[in-house]
Amino acid sequence: MQKYPEVYSLEESLAILDKYKGQITQEQYEAIQSNIGNFAIEDMYLNEKDIVDNIRILKGEVTANECIADLKKEWGCI
Repeated sequence: MQKYPEVYSLEESLAILDKYKGQITQEQYEAIQSNIGNFAIEDMYLNEKDIVDNIRILKGEVTANECIADLKKEWGCI
């Protein structure tokens, strides 16, 4: 499994999102941008994996529950 570096600011998260701007619709971009902002309010910053997961969910490639199950497996919770 690929490791993604931690992110420590809203600007870093938004810069990562900008890398994917050409691969998603404006509506999807704005939804993820809003999600990033909501997490940043709590001093939590989405890294590239989080953003890629958001994109996959919005494109209908996976469900949020599947992403959560993958995280639980990764963390050894199940």
